[in-house]
Amino acid sequence: MERYDLSEMMRYTDPETGAHVTRLTGQRCNSNHLYFTNNCFYANNTKIVFMSDRNNAQNLFSLDLQSGEIIQLTDLPKLPYGRDYPLLHSFVDGLHDFCCYNTNDSLYVLDLNTGVSRKIYTYPEGFCSHIISISCDGQYAYTSIYQAAMRPASSMHNQSNALQFITESKPLSRIIRIPTAGGDCEILREDHHFNAHVNTSPADPNYITFCHEGNWSKVDHRLWVMDVRTREAWKVHECQPGETIGHEYWYADGKRIGYHGHLSDGSKQLGHVRIDNTEDEAFSFPFNTGHIFSQDERLIVGDGSQEGQFIRIWTLDENGYSQPRALCRHASSFKNQCTHVHPRITPDGKAVLYTSDVSGYNQLYLVELPENLNVLPLLSTVSQY
Repeated sequence: MERYDLSEMMRYTDPETGAHVTRLTGQRCNSNHLYFTNNCFYANNTKIVFMSDRNNAQNLFSLDLQSGEIIQLTDLPKLPYGRDYPLLHSFVDGLHDFCCYNTNDSLYVLDLNTGVSRKIYTYPEGFCSHIISISCDGQYAYTSIYQAAMRPASSMHNQSNALQFITESKPLSRIIRIPTAGGDCEILREDHHFNAHVNTSPADPNYITFCHEGNWSKVDHRLWVMDVRTREAWKVHECQPGETIGHEYWYADGKRIGYHGHLSDGSKQLGHVRIDNTEDEAFSFPFNTGHIFSQDERLIVGDGSQEGQFIRIWTLDENGYSQPRALCRHASSFKNQCTHVHPRITPDGKAVLYTSDVSGYNQLYLVELPENLNVLPLLSTVSQY
């Protein structure tokens, strides 16, 4: 495992919000934290796993959040320019210090202490993989795979067009699980929906969520829960006509799911629901969220997607969600999946990890949440340009 001796950390104060920000990486290459629904923290939350293009090759790396030390964890073969490994979809088991990651044809388990990788599954020929998730007891890796179809050239470099093509082609799709210690793959569900975004409960190994991927307003139903013991799956938060939801993620309690979306009149909503469809609460709120994340309903963080320049936060009180406050300017371009900011609150609730290409390359950042959030300016008072 190669070590990078010099810390790349650079600390500064955001001039518009006063928040303390640390740029964690600083090489002339792209570096990204993992997808926002996928845990990347380990070693008692003192380290993270991230992906980077250092030395003109995609690999996984470890970063010590205290010292800044960076260690290369994988040594994958270089791919021709324009091709990528789906490392953004990796998932870290922070209790047992291992990581699951995909190459383009196989699933691996990586020991984060030794750097040793072992293959646990090879995907069937003609199938593509999606996001990985690991059960909270560390016993199983879950993911979905779908049968690839030939796409028109016009969709190859446009993410939304490619997603629409896959959805409309109704590919044979499977939700699978593989023992992390090695063993036979089990097919838990198989149909012709584009099943994607399989996420495991962070507190109960018996439940996963998945979605029917595609344009939120056009899929038959977005959010599903499965009891993996019985393989029974059911709809969660049945949408009313004209309503859409998405970007679903587990709360830390492992029993509730957060989401956001729009109502039929175009107004926005932030919501959460228990897996048995009880306590389904949705609140109207101002401003665009983009991708969101939280530990519970009390503090929500979002990136604004293409409509915003700032990490923004909402807090819940007796009147619903407050006017959003600006935490820091991210100024990312959102030109592709890897430049999505994907903010994620740290497990201790004290900071937000995100990615931005404001420097010209994708870099990782960590911004502290002030103890008194009211010292942050309202989003409406800062420039969005």
